[in-house]
Amino acid sequence: MRKLFTILLALSLAQVGVGYAADTGTATLTNRDYIFGISKASQVNLNQVLFLLAGKDGTPGVPGKDGINGLDGLNGKDGLNGINGIDGVNGTNGINGTNGKDGINGINGTNGTNGKDGKDGKDALSTLDSTLAAPVLGSITTVSCTKDAKIQLKALFTSADFVMNEILFSTLANECGSGNGKISIYFRTMDAPFTLHYQATAPAVANYLNGETLKCTLIGNIPLSATWGVVPNPQFTIISSQLTCSNVTRPLVTPFTLNDIYTSDFTYRIGFEIYNGS
Repeated sequence: MRKLFTILLALSLAQVGVGYAADTGTATLTNRDYIFGISKASQVNLNQVLFLLAGKDGTPGVPGKDGINGLDGLNGKDGLNGINGIDGVNGTNGINGTNGKDGINGINGTNGTNGKDGKDGKDALSTLDSTLAAPVLGSITTVSCTKDAKIQLKALFTSADFVMNEILFSTLANECGSGNGKISIYFRTMDAPFTLHYQATAPAVANYLNGETLKCTLIGNIPLSATWGVVPNPQFTIISSQLTCSNVTRPLVTPFTLNDIYTSDFTYRIGFEIYNGS
């Protein structure tokens, strides 16, 4: 219908002889006359209203082709920040770590001050308490060679503890350095229940146990007095390798040396025999 109306409008503008008004006369009308009328173009009633009759609906047209894809849309705005999450649950306590290794041994302490000089002993034959030594066959005459003796014990630190190592002598009479001077030293170990630092694989082979008497004897003679140092220096020093030690309480124990005795294992009651052998 739209196309038909467009054609009529074009013909009208081109002044083709088409009538717009219908005649009111009694002339016989055809189907065509209902559209274009029967009046001539020269008549004065050309401005009458034109009417159209609607025909039947036409058949649907062929579907049109798919349209072109639209342009990409614009990027969306940034989203709002999310809400903070809830705090997490506290973790469980960790397992305790293993103990650290033992620290390095500390530096040796300074030597203690010298003890006071002992009282002078009386000149006499050297004797031993019968509780400290068993009697032996034979005899030896001994005579004290000095009325005064000053000693100093020096310790040595091992990887385990302090042990005896040296004995320094001073203020001895020159007679002790005549060439046949002898020295014996006696120690008493701590009584039970004190735990000794020295530990053996079995008591039978132990150098010493609690409450025993030990004797360390100089191998050979006291050095000659001509070689002694001058006071206040020590006259001479006896080291561990110059002494042989035995167990007086258990004589069958294998001999040992001075530095086999731990400084913390004896009672600090020390006895000496210093004499010239005959």
